[in-house]
Amino acid sequence: MLLGVYGQLGLVDDALDVFYGIMGQKDATCLRSVLLTCSLANPPRWQEAVSILHTSDIVEESSGPGRIDQGALSYAIMACSKANEFEEALTLLHLYGRNTQRTSGGKMASTISVASLNALIAACGRNGKPDLSLELLSCMERRYGVGPDSRSYRNAAIACNKAQHEELRSAIKDTGSHQSGLQRAYKWWECALALLRRMREEGILPDVATYSATISACESAGEWQRALGVLQTMLDDENDDDSDQSVLNLYCFNAAISACEKGNAWVEALELYERMLEIGGSVQPNVVTLSSLLEALENAGQRELATTKYIEGRKLNIVNPWRQTKDVNGEYVRAIDLHNFSGAMAKAAIRTYMDGNLVRTKPSRVLEDLVIIPGKGSHSEKDPVLRQAVLSVLLDEYGVKAIIDESNLGRIMVSAEELSRHIAKNRWE
Repeated sequence: MLLGVYGQLGLVDDALDVFYGIMGQKDATCLRSVLLTCSLANPPRWQEAVSILHTSDIVEESSGPGRIDQGALSYAIMACSKANEFEEALTLLHLYGRNTQRTSGGKMASTISVASLNALIAACGRNGKPDLSLELLSCMERRYGVGPDSRSYRNAAIACNKAQHEELRSAIKDTGSHQSGLQRAYKWWECALALLRRMREEGILPDVATYSATISACESAGEWQRALGVLQTMLDDENDDDSDQSVLNLYCFNAAISACEKGNAWVEALELYERMLEIGGSVQPNVVTLSSLLEALENAGQRELATTKYIEGRKLNIVNPWRQTKDVNGEYVRAIDLHNFSGAMAKAAIRTYMDGNLVRTKPSRVLEDLVIIPGKGSHSEKDPVLRQAVLSVLLDEYGVKAIIDESNLGRIMVSAEELSRHIAKNRWE
C-alpha cells in the first residue's frame, strides 16, 4: 500500500527504497506497485524496472522458474516503451510474455495488459519501426491472449503514417524529384488503409486519430482519391453514429485538401473547402486549409478564383496580413506580413492589394512606401520562396519595381513614387 502511495505522489526513489528494504520474497502486488511507479515516473525509470523484473520470480497463485506476473511485466514494458526503449521492451515481452493459462486452482492467470502492448506498438512507430508495430498488432491475441482495441489500431496507423512521410522525404532526397520519390517510396499508406478496413471488419469503430493518420498517409503518397474516400467514410460514420461524440476533425479535412492539391485536383479541393464552410464548427477552415486550397488553384492556373477565395478568407478572419512594424527611422508603419503564408497565398495577398486598395487611390495620395515582410527564407532549401514569389508578382504582373531592404533582408520595399507611377500609368491606359 505504501508503494502505491509513493507512486501516486511521484516519489520514485522512496518507493524503490521501500521495495528493496522488504525482507524475503515480494508478492505480486508488491512487484506490480513498484513497477507501476517506475512507469509513471517522468522520465520513466525503465532501467530500474528491467532490473527488478529480471531478478523477480513471481506469478500470482503459482510458482516455478521463469514465471513472471503478467501485470508486473505490463508495467515494465510500459516504462521501457514510454522511454522509447522499444528493443528492451520487446526483449521483456519475448522472455516473459505468455498466453492466458489456467492456474492449478482452475482460475485464469492474469494476462499482459492491452495498454502495455499498445504503448509498445506506439514506441516502435515513433522509432521508425512500423513493421514491428504491425507484427505486434497481428500476434497480440494469438501469442498473448489479448485482443487489439481501437488504440492498438490507432497506434499502428500512426506508425504507418509516420513511415510514409519519412520514406517519401528520403526518396525525394535521393532522387531529387517528388514524382520519382513517390514511385520509389514504400507504400505504407496501403498498410494504413488495410488497418482501417480490418478494424471495421472486426466491429471496432475507428476514432478521429486513426482516420487522421490514414488520410495523412494517403496525402503524403499523393493518393488524393483514397484520402477523399477515407474522409467520406468518416463522414458516413458520423451520420450513422447515435452517440454524442463527433469524429469530425479539422486535421482530416486539411489533409484531404492537401492531398487534392498535390494531385492537381483543384475542383475537388474547392468542393471540400465549401463543404467545410457549410459544416462550420470544429471544421471551420483555418489558414492551413486556405493555404492548400490557394496552392491547388494557383497550380491549376485559376488565378482569379484564388484571389477571390483569399478575399473571402480575409472576410471570414481566416487570415489578415496587415500589421504594424517599424521603419528604418523607428516610426511605426503598416506592412503586409507574409510569415506562415504559402507561395500562392502570398501572391494572392499582393494581387489583392494591387487590384483592390491601390486602384482606388489617387496617385497624389500615395504618401508612404509599401512594406512587405516575406521573411528571410531561412526554411527554404534554395532561394527564399516567398521573397521570389512577391518580387515575381510585382514585376511580371504589374511592372512594379521593388527593392530588398539592405538593413533587413526579410523585408521588401516599394517606394511611394513607384506606386504613384503605377497608378497613373494604369489610369491613363
